[in-house]
Amino acid sequence: MVFSLFPKFHKTVEPKSYKDNFDPSNNLLNKKMFDTMFESSPDAVFTISINRQIQFFNRTLRILFNSKEEKLRFIFNQQILNIEIVKVHLDQALNGEAQSFQFEYVDRNNQPINLDVTIVPLFNNDYEVIAICGIAKDITNYVLYHNEILDVKSKLELAQATGKIGSWDLNILLDEIYWSEQFFKLTGHEKNDTFRPTLDEGLHYVHPEDREDYRKVLKDAINKSKGYDIEYRLLRKDNSFIYVYEHVEMFFDEVGNPIRLVGNTQDITERKLAEMKLVESNLTIETIYEHLSLGIISIDMVNQSTIMVSAGIEEVTGYPIEYFYTPQGIQSIVNPEDLHKYIDAMAKLTYGKTITLEFRIVHKKGNQIWVHGKFLPIFNDIGAVIRVDGIFTDITEQKQHQDEIHQLAYYDKLTGLAKTELFNEKIESLIEQKNPFSILYLEVERLRTINNTLGHAIVNDLLKEITTRIQSNVNQPFYFARLEGNEFGIILSDYNLSSYPEYFAESILKSLEVPFFIDGFEIYATASIGISNYSENGETLEELIKNADAALHRAKSLGKNNYHIFSSTLNISTYKQYELERDLRKALKNNQLILYFQSRVDTKTQKIVSAEALIRWEHPIWGIVSPGEFLSIAEEIGLINEIGDWVLQKVCDYLSKWKKEGIKIVPISINFIAQRFLRSDCIPMIVNTLKEYDIDSSLIELEITESSIIHHEQEVERILLQLKELGIKVALDDFGTGYSSLAHIKDFTINTIKLDKSFIQQIAIKQDVEIIIKSLIFMAKGLNMNIVAEGVETLEQYEFLKQQECTEIQGYLFSKPVPEEDFRKLLSKAILKPIIHSKHSEMKEKRNFYRIQLVMPLKATMTITSFKGNVVNLGKTEITIDNIGAGGLRFYSTIQLPVRPDIVYQFETVIMGKEVQVQGHIVWKDESCDGVYQYGISFNIIEKERQDLLKVLNNLTLKLKKNVLVHDTNFVHDDPIQYIKKTQVSKLNLK
Repeated sequence: MVFSLFPKFHKTVEPKSYKDNFDPSNNLLNKKMFDTMFESSPDAVFTISINRQIQFFNRTLRILFNSKEEKLRFIFNQQILNIEIVKVHLDQALNGEAQSFQFEYVDRNNQPINLDVTIVPLFNNDYEVIAICGIAKDITNYVLYHNEILDVKSKLELAQATGKIGSWDLNILLDEIYWSEQFFKLTGHEKNDTFRPTLDEGLHYVHPEDREDYRKVLKDAINKSKGYDIEYRLLRKDNSFIYVYEHVEMFFDEVGNPIRLVGNTQDITERKLAEMKLVESNLTIETIYEHLSLGIISIDMVNQSTIMVSAGIEEVTGYPIEYFYTPQGIQSIVNPEDLHKYIDAMAKLTYGKTITLEFRIVHKKGNQIWVHGKFLPIFNDIGAVIRVDGIFTDITEQKQHQDEIHQLAYYDKLTGLAKTELFNEKIESLIEQKNPFSILYLEVERLRTINNTLGHAIVNDLLKEITTRIQSNVNQPFYFARLEGNEFGIILSDYNLSSYPEYFAESILKSLEVPFFIDGFEIYATASIGISNYSENGETLEELIKNADAALHRAKSLGKNNYHIFSSTLNISTYKQYELERDLRKALKNNQLILYFQSRVDTKTQKIVSAEALIRWEHPIWGIVSPGEFLSIAEEIGLINEIGDWVLQKVCDYLSKWKKEGIKIVPISINFIAQRFLRSDCIPMIVNTLKEYDIDSSLIELEITESSIIHHEQEVERILLQLKELGIKVALDDFGTGYSSLAHIKDFTINTIKLDKSFIQQIAIKQDVEIIIKSLIFMAKGLNMNIVAEGVETLEQYEFLKQQECTEIQGYLFSKPVPEEDFRKLLSKAILKPIIHSKHSEMKEKRNFYRIQLVMPLKATMTITSFKGNVVNLGKTEITIDNIGAGGLRFYSTIQLPVRPDIVYQFETVIMGKEVQVQGHIVWKDESCDGVYQYGISFNIIEKERQDLLKVLNNLTLKLKKNVLVHDTNFVHDDPIQYIKKTQVSKLNLK
């Protein structure tokens, strides 16, 4: 480093004080010699005045900045000396402290110049700073090289960190190891540049179990002057370890002596653990593989040879492993019936498809077993199948279980017949074939009675016997199923004569006429059969089943041991009955049953003294359904007792509520059937119900029928005595319809006799009936029994009964059955006056069209054409019409029909020789008298049809006004209500 001791070497004007301090005459050095040294220095030398201006500089500085003198002065004074780092260090130098620093300057060509600068202060004799002398070295190339080194180092460290690779360098001569930053991380230590372990110290980082092996490898490498590769466990700071792979290179001096070992150490823990896990898995798989109860065969598809066979194949097939290395292999033991599908499956493997197949093989023992085979194709790089692995499992036991489950699921355990699911599947398959076939629904009757008397086991044996008899009775093949309980299904197909289903049904019914002998009992069984034919009676499963069921119900209505072929002539009554039978099971569950009450009044005072609870079914489609329409069904399907118990509970519930509300309550009579009396829990049930609702027993009267007493005298007598002890009264309902006499009845504890309405309706009509009624009332009074006349509808009937001192009156004259809410109002009134009915009440609604009030009613037929949007085809039911107009009509029927716009009716009659056919829906209804209903119809017709009807009605009106005899018209010479009643009675008699 050179310092200027002279004030100037160039013609530079300096401040006066500076010149005063430097006197050339006092300089010890020769000025010329110093100039030479200054100018020829390889380093850039310069001086800076205390005013921060460059003074002297040599040629090297000019070359460094590639500038002439004036330009260089400008660069220094205006740019370099104003750089922040330069200013800071210059301030320190002016304060008397030497400074060394580096900075970067960007020249006019945007090229960086990196300078290493040293500046020192120059002092006078008073130690005052008089100037700054500096030397600058161009270190641009050094900086570039250093940055490149740093970049390489950074990338190396990044690569090592990414690959979890650390490096170390052993100086053999110094016995000193250098660790890279990543190697420190591998060991879990913080980086320490001063840490230089010896070889022995470094070996302590090798796991103790691996250390001796490492020493041997290292010693061998040094002895043989070669590098080495090794895997071992490297200990970490926390005494855990990692698995590493290490590659070591050896370096030598000029004479071939080893002087350095350089190693790269990579963390391979994840790979090593995976390998160990794989080895463990392979061992596990191998163990399982050898002990599996399945066989595995690998086939080389290129050479068509067996590569491998597992030990399990012998357990599956019975054949030794060696057998499957022969050309015939597994194919040779496949059941001949399954061989074709096995060969087809193997052919598909060449296309690379995974195949799953169940087939049978012949075991070495000779028995047949089921095998599940899964064939997995293995591909080469170009997608060709080179190997197939076949896995074979013995599924014989599973198949047997499946067969058992299938048998339980689809076949009836008792009879062995197919269940409903298979029956329906068979129908579906026949429909697909579109060939004619027939469905027979067969219902065995009286099973409930047999069950109650002889027991469940006898019923089961009977069903099995019936099944066997039907199967053996017919030579022609048929499909037989047990659908549920006492219902069976039969499918007939492949027959030539259209009458064959009828012949088949007749032969079954005839075979059942022969009694069955079971456990010493002689049992007679009867059945009803309903038949529907494809495609005459339907083209879908639902239609065919529905129509067969409807035909069955029609057959039942015709009497026992009968059959019926479905016909669209089923009338409204039959169709309704079919739907009620189908829906009744859900009625109780869905809270569709309700109670109506019909008052019983004192004949003299007309005061309400009692009432009868009458059950009704509020059907979602058919509206209010009377008990006469569904109780027989309930008895048949076993719901009658449950319904009877519900009625008692509901009556007690109402009585309890009325009492709490302060309503003056009267005794309520409830209909009870003999079946309920005969059950052991009858009396406890009654007692518990009364207790639950806190009801006095005197408020309950139980009504029983004559038939109950006739058929179960001893049991009924015992129950009646128990009821008497409880304070519950008993009434004999419908008296006069059976064969009992008062002389017979007197032996029972009966409180009330109810005269049947069939007697009452003959008052003022048949004198002999009046005599019978008089006698009954007289004798009942003599036996101290209360007398109730049922079905009283006219004043004539009432006056007659009043004269005979009948105790109570029940009938439409005083009140029809009403809902609970209306009955409460009647209780509040207490006294009821007779309601005078005209023969048929007039319609009160406003009409858009004039109606003709017919002097004589028209006989007509009615059917349903549309039911809730679905077209139906039913037979016709007879009705009477008493008024008609262009907008609607009024008719009478014994069938209860709902007021619904989505049920469309069609009416047909003849007026003056013209057939009149109109459609409409019911808009109102009323119960004219007991069992006869009056309906109002609004027509659903187009304007042309209305105009045509008007023409006919206008002509009829003109003739009626002129009292001209109207010919060719379906007039009835009777009251419309009475005519319908007579028609209904005659139909019942025909049955």
